[in-house]
Amino acid sequence: MKNAVSITLAIFLFGMSASAEAGGFVHASGEFTVEIDFASLELTPVDENCLLTVEGVVRFTGTLQGFAPGRTRALALASCSDVAAVPPGTFEDVFTSALEFAGKIDGQPIVADLTYRGRTAVGGAIDAVIVLSNGARGRLFVDAIVAAGGTYSGYLKLTN
Repeated sequence: MKNAVSITLAIFLFGMSASAEAGGFVHASGEFTVEIDFASLELTPVDENCLLTVEGVVRFTGTLQGFAPGRTRALALASCSDVAAVPPGTFEDVFTSALEFAGKIDGQPIVADLTYRGRTAVGGAIDAVIVLSNGARGRLFVDAIVAAGGTYSGYLKLTN
């Protein structure tokens, strides 16, 4: 019985080591910048609020190296006439960005879907999460400023 436990433990430990080397989760951290195409901005009234739709690109450095173009939809808690008259971050909003990341994760080439969603506070501070899928898996916690960028930290795994 003692040998069976030792063999099982050895297989378990070997399996854990092999799993980590063959595509396990890696700690990811770095910075990103946001480029917004303000010419693509659309404002749509939703009751007393305003739905913004805009195209843009997020550029990553650190564990993620590359770029992610896509579209952001944000529901600002203000009228569209008020939103149009002031800089981004003046009003609170909730947003979701649907992006496609192309680049590298921890040095490995990858293309993956990237969803960036969260809340912008009055003044522009963002509390958000980035989730990767279809090529990579993981969650990154974000500390950012609207229309500028920020930092990310979390764990990712290549799934190709």
